[in-house]
Amino acid sequence: MKLLAAAVSILVLPVYLGLARTDQAWGLFYPRGGMAMLGVSLAIANSLICAGAQPHRSLNMRFQLAAAGWLWLVVQGAGLAYLYSQMGGT
Repeated sequence: MKLLAAAVSILVLPVYLGLARTDQAWGLFYPRGGMAMLGVSLAIANSLICAGAQPHRSLNMRFQLAAAGWLWLVVQGAGLAYLYSQMGGT
């Protein structure tokens, strides 16, 4: 599960690079933190998924952590894919 989360995160970053190539308003630190903030956000999501796999936590807490991490990965990926498709960068 952790490897799948890392793979999804790695797949989200090229979509951002595609946006940066399509529109010069996208870069390392812009808009709103740019790729640097996206990287931090994906790292937090991956850490939530890893924390959800720790056996010393209760089942309820592990589910909540993993679900929050996966939800955030899906939101980031789908949002960037939508923006990329609207920019005509298919």
